[in-house]
Amino acid sequence: MKDIFSDIYDRVLSFFNSQNDDTKQVAKSRLKTVLMQDRVGFSERAMQMLKDDMIDSISKYLEIDVDSFDLSIDASENATILNLSIPVLRPKTDEEIDEALAIVKNANIEKTNEIVGELQELVKEKAQALAQAKIEEDKENKEESEEKEDTEEEKEEKTEEETSKQSEKETEE
Repeated sequence: MKDIFSDIYDRVLSFFNSQNDDTKQVAKSRLKTVLMQDRVGFSERAMQMLKDDMIDSISKYLEIDVDSFDLSIDASENATILNLSIPVLRPKTDEEIDEALAIVKNANIEKTNEIVGELQELVKEKAQALAQAKIEEDKENKEESEEKEDTEEEKEEKTEEETSKQSEKETEE
């Protein structure tokens, strides 16, 4: 398996040999990342999300050089290793940490309120739809009931007519 990845890596890398060293190193680094992600089963999107989450978390407590932040995953036959390179510019003061945590807390509260508002709106819409459906159902039931009453009245009238006809026949006889 290693030989397959090495062969693919070498072939792709040979394509980039004609370019300058910076481009070559970037391509080599990206290719290694892609191959490792394939090997480990970790997508580029998941990798970026992990990196963003780590930067957000670490940035609450330390001032870091985000541009130089490096995250990579290496896989061997026995283990998968997460490598981080986090250039720390300086630790944050307690006040800065408290401020950063308050910002996160307020953002979470705003997001929660937004979600609650959306849910309330959905519940309101659903309640209105159910109320409308109930009104329509009641209307249909009433119409059916009236039709049954009309049918029953017609039956009664027919029965009365038949009874009166029969009575008339009997009277004539």
